[in-house]
Amino acid sequence: MPLCPFAFRLPPFAFAGAFRLSVFPFLLSPVLAQSPIFDGRTLNGWSGNPQSWRVEDGALTGEIPAGQRLAKNEFLYWQGEVADFELTAEFRISGDPSANSGIQFRAQKGADGHAAGYQADLDLGATWLGRIYDEHGRKLLVERGDRVSIAPDGRRWSEKFAEPADFLALPKPQGQWNTYRILARGPHIEIWINGTRVSVLDDHQTDAADYSGLLALQLHSGPGPVKVQFRNLQLSHFGKTELPKAKASVASASANSESSIGVTRKNGDPPLRRTPGIDDLSRLNSSPVLWHLRDNPAGPTAVANPSAQKLVAGMKLMHGFQAELVAAEPDLHQPVAFAFDERGRIWIAEAHNYPNKAPEGQGKDRILILEDRDGDGAFETKKVFIEKLNLVSGLEVGFGGIWVGAAPHLLFIPDRNRDDVPDSAPQVLLDGWGFQDTHETLNSFTWGPDGWLYGCHGVFTHSFVGKPGTPDTQRQKIRAGVWRYHPVRHQFEVFAHGASNQWGLDFNAVGHLFMTHCRSFHGGGGTTYVIRNAHYWNQANNDYAPFISSRGPAFAPELRNFLPASARYDSGEGGAGKPGTTAVYGGHSHVGTMIYLGDNWPENYRDRLFTHNLHGHQINQQSNVRTGSAYETFHAGHDVSFVPDATYLPVDLQYGPDGAVYVIDWSDTQHCHNPRDEIWDRSNGRLYRLSWAATYKPVKIDLSARPDAELAALHTHRSEWFVRTARRLLQERAAARPLDPSALAALRRQASDTSASVPDQLRALWTLHAAGRLEPAAIAAALAHSSDVVRGWAVQLGTENAANPAVSVAELTRLATSDPSPLVRLAVASAVPTLPLAQRWPVAAALAAHAEDAADRFLPKMVWYALAPAVPADLPRALDLAARTPLPVVADSILWFAARTPAGRDALAARIGAADTPEAAAARTLRVLAFALESEAGLALPAAWPQVSARFSASAAAPVRAAWEQLSALFGDKSVLGPIRARLADAAAPLAERRRAIDLLRRAGDTESTAVLIGLLKDPALRGAVIPLLAGARDTAAVAAGLISHFATFTPAERTAALAALAGKPPLALALLRAV
Repeated sequence: MPLCPFAFRLPPFAFAGAFRLSVFPFLLSPVLAQSPIFDGRTLNGWSGNPQSWRVEDGALTGEIPAGQRLAKNEFLYWQGEVADFELTAEFRISGDPSANSGIQFRAQKGADGHAAGYQADLDLGATWLGRIYDEHGRKLLVERGDRVSIAPDGRRWSEKFAEPADFLALPKPQGQWNTYRILARGPHIEIWINGTRVSVLDDHQTDAADYSGLLALQLHSGPGPVKVQFRNLQLSHFGKTELPKAKASVASASANSESSIGVTRKNGDPPLRRTPGIDDLSRLNSSPVLWHLRDNPAGPTAVANPSAQKLVAGMKLMHGFQAELVAAEPDLHQPVAFAFDERGRIWIAEAHNYPNKAPEGQGKDRILILEDRDGDGAFETKKVFIEKLNLVSGLEVGFGGIWVGAAPHLLFIPDRNRDDVPDSAPQVLLDGWGFQDTHETLNSFTWGPDGWLYGCHGVFTHSFVGKPGTPDTQRQKIRAGVWRYHPVRHQFEVFAHGASNQWGLDFNAVGHLFMTHCRSFHGGGGTTYVIRNAHYWNQANNDYAPFISSRGPAFAPELRNFLPASARYDSGEGGAGKPGTTAVYGGHSHVGTMIYLGDNWPENYRDRLFTHNLHGHQINQQSNVRTGSAYETFHAGHDVSFVPDATYLPVDLQYGPDGAVYVIDWSDTQHCHNPRDEIWDRSNGRLYRLSWAATYKPVKIDLSARPDAELAALHTHRSEWFVRTARRLLQERAAARPLDPSALAALRRQASDTSASVPDQLRALWTLHAAGRLEPAAIAAALAHSSDVVRGWAVQLGTENAANPAVSVAELTRLATSDPSPLVRLAVASAVPTLPLAQRWPVAAALAAHAEDAADRFLPKMVWYALAPAVPADLPRALDLAARTPLPVVADSILWFAARTPAGRDALAARIGAADTPEAAAARTLRVLAFALESEAGLALPAAWPQVSARFSASAAAPVRAAWEQLSALFGDKSVLGPIRARLADAAAPLAERRRAIDLLRRAGDTESTAVLIGLLKDPALRGAVIPLLAGARDTAAVAAGLISHFATFTPAERTAALAALAGKPPLALALLRAV
């Protein structure tokens, strides 16, 4: 749920133009796989000057011989057209430093053969590689490291995500093959080189942007020698986007900007006022992700609510979309969660009690059912399923009832006869859910592809979850995180730990889980790829697992070893976001997560993540890109909706059986969580539908009436809604009776059909698993699959049952050792915590041996999480692994964790002092040990410390010598205290060093520095730190005299500290009384 907004305003501008998506029949068919456009042998399908282009080394080759000069650019055209597409190609270029080439796309061919249009540039890497250029005359559009958006009227906005110099090392050495990837969907274009995003363009410029055209390879004019080669060219088509004609500019930025919202609030506070640039139309002119939006073309529906109809009519949408009002007050109030059942009905939880839990028996929350009985798209029938619930926050349907989150309980309310009347009182499945912060209780219920019920939990609520009656010692703690509950086995797990204020979960086309939340200073952007058994940051930056360090020193930043968000952009200034981003993206707070996999919206939006930007009143569109072992999340260039109304407070969004997206709107001018009941308006609530107008059709369905075989057949349906609902129904039936053998046979054929798409194979694999019918042979086959995604899922499914895993430790070790995919190694790392501690070592050691994973954002840390609990029981083995692993995160985390126990400190000291430990390794270990103990005091001296002192007490490296000194003082070596006192007394010493000396003397419990400390009471820069230390000094007379004599010079804060010190011991207090 939301946090308070931060505002940043950009000046309003007029604009013209937008774009629309033209729907063709193939847009609603499965995604076309990549197809080769070069046969590797001939120029068939290509045309160009044979003097410049040929096939050599199995590659399309353009060349300027040495000593010759090419007078004009020469182009090799592919004999086809591209519109919305993805192209990948391998390339290499060599020759003169000026060697230059490029890939023309959406281009037009002139009479002279020149290609006019976009060019993805290419050179040896010094200047042009990855830039986006326009041969139409606009010239350079995007520099490397920039994201540029061009308005319909030609204005440009630029956001830098890297410096051009950052890409100088991106090309591989000459002679090796590099990878070029161009992604173009409508106005949005991305250039990727060797797996790194280099430049991004969103081009809306009327009469200048190109959304379709030819594809060509360029050999740039200039001196030889130059040779450029392309091979393995693979192309995917996604349909076609058309740029519409220019439209009239918005008449005024204040056209919908009445300054006052309402007249009087119930608590007597003054009326709320609109925020200029946020709640009015000016953001359509100023935000580059909104300036393409147009008026909602839909007329009013039959819902009798003029206020709600006006809000919907004022929505601004991507051209081609329409928004309609489905329900509103008085039929709907305060919707906080919703779900579709197998009949296409919408179940909605109304949270009348929020933000406070009512006294027992006085709950006002309820669950509604909305139904479209005649299949015309109007949900005209309303029922109240249950009332008098208390603090409802989550809802899902299935297994003969509904699942409700109402802290402190996870409830199941049965309705097995499907008469829409509860069969009994709610059943408490789990209790112990906290509600200290009622906008961070259990939320965002959704069925996972593996058959578990998943949900979120926020950071400032503390829960200790278990079945009713579970002893405290056996309960599972969850603060921030993602949890899951198995509906048949009644098993609860914390799936992943951490994050910030999360409210929204969904799975992508291959079953990978994402959540949205508020941006955080510690974790980064507002979207996270959720990994099993991961440990992410949390907003409070504390209360982590004991093997997680919340900080990392400058020499070892990787010791800040929690996982970050996957988002690589800031949506607002809140949570230490980039200045100016609120004005563009709307703000740091996100609510609701949907990865669109329906069958109504165009292909361009499939598998994209959509989330409500709460304070910006817009739906942010994001792209999750496979990078290394996991994903990076980027803004997809343009948002699909904006609602210039301050009462718009969306909470969730989901696509339904009709493929349209449904949005629940809490509807209130109060956007921030606040426990004051009186400031919340409980008189309203809305439900909207957002659809692609050209293809929208209501549906009337009842999947519960379908036999098993038909449900199995639905596993190739274009809409994931049908697949997920069919899976749940088959899982329910399998728990009650044997499934139809023909249905199981069909699923097994689909799961093993390697000619089918990977998502289709996974769909069947997941359902067999959820139904308990996935055989060991199928898991073994999946482990050998050519797709790393399938292999990764085989690991997860095969290790779900820790007591009886279907994947052995030997097999996990094999995969950890030899599987070429970091995604599979990530799956193995996330499975290792299911193993007994002694069995983890061979798998973790194999994972830790991959030097190529060192720069991965997620995998090395996941290896550490897998290994960490086993470290204390076998320190020698752990330290040996730390010495040989090429993963700094793993090595330094082992050292840091070992330093936190006496046995570990003894072992570390022995290795630091050992002559056979290399100097650099010993010095780094010493520094990690010092970092690990920087807040400790009075620890026992390790047995090998004399050897450490002999080696490093006179080190020429100041940081190493400082670490030795700090630890020596901490371990009680009195010989180092004299020099530290002298440094403190030296007024010429750097202030930072003197402050450090005070800290060391405090931690060492030094009793001989009283005179020096009293002398520093004259120093305004140090006395604030000195006064608390004097409270513990033995020479109470000298201390009292010093504090009292200098008291008049102290600041108010220092006087407070001095009085506390004087009152802390009887002799000091007596001296104070005498002075008074």
